[in-house]
Amino acid sequence: MSILHTRRFSSWARGHLLCRTDDATDRFALTFDDGPNPRATGAILDVLARHGARGTFFMLGGNIGRYGDLVRRVASEGHEPAIHGRTHWPLPLLLPGGIRAQVIRCADQIEAVTGVRPRFYRPPFGFMSPGQARFVRALGYEPVLGDVYPEDPHRPGTSRIVRRVLPRLRSGSILILHDGSPSGPADRSQTVEALEIILAEAARRGWRGTTVSDLLQRAGGPAWHGGCSRDAAGDQGCADAHAPTQRSPS
Repeated sequence: MSILHTRRFSSWARGHLLCRTDDATDRFALTFDDGPNPRATGAILDVLARHGARGTFFMLGGNIGRYGDLVRRVASEGHEPAIHGRTHWPLPLLLPGGIRAQVIRCADQIEAVTGVRPRFYRPPFGFMSPGQARFVRALGYEPVLGDVYPEDPHRPGTSRIVRRVLPRLRSGSILILHDGSPSGPADRSQTVEALEIILAEAARRGWRGTTVSDLLQRAGGPAWHGGCSRDAAGDQGCADAHAPTQRSPS
C-alpha cells in the first residue's frame, strides 16, 4: 500500500508533521484533499451530515476559484477549509519564496470566500522536509499529514478502500481521503461509498469523525507541535508498519 504505512517513512515523518494524536479517545480526523469538486464534494458533505461527522478539507487554489459555492458550503456546515496549495506543486521543487506563495495565496483565497483564516496545511504528494515544515510553521500554519491513507484517488474499488482503512483506523487517527483532483472534476464515487461504510463502522466502535482542529483540542491543545502524537515514544510511527506498496498521498 502507501509509503505512508512503512516504518521508515512514518518514523521520519512523525518528527516534523502532525500525523495522529494518542489522546482523543472517541474520535478521529477525517480529511479530504484536492477539492472542492462538483462531482464529489457535495456528496461527501451529505454523507458527513447523515453521520453527524465533520471533516477538514485541504483545498487547491484553482478549485477554490472555480467552486467558491462549495467552499462556502464546507464552512457553513461546520467543516474546516484548509490549505493544500495554490497549485499541486511538489515542495522539493520549490524555493522558500515559492512555498510561501503556495501557502499564503491559497490561505488568502479561503479567507476571501469564507471570512475565516485557515490553520492547517498539507503538502502536495505528502512530502515535506523538516526545514520546510519549520518554515511553514513560522508562517503561522501547522503542517498535517496523517496515519491512514487507502490510495483512494487511484480508484482501487470501494471494498478495497474500506479494507485498507478499517484495520489501521484508531481513535486519534488522521484519515487521508480525496474529494477532488489537481486536473479538474474527478470521479470520487468510490470514496463517497467507502466513507459511508467507514463512518458506520466507526460509530459501531464508538468513534466519531471530526476536524483536525477538534481532534487536537480534545487531545489537549498545542502540545502536538513537532510530532505525530503527544506520547509517541514506543509508537511504530505515523502509520501501521505492515502495509504493502510505495505511493504517497496526493
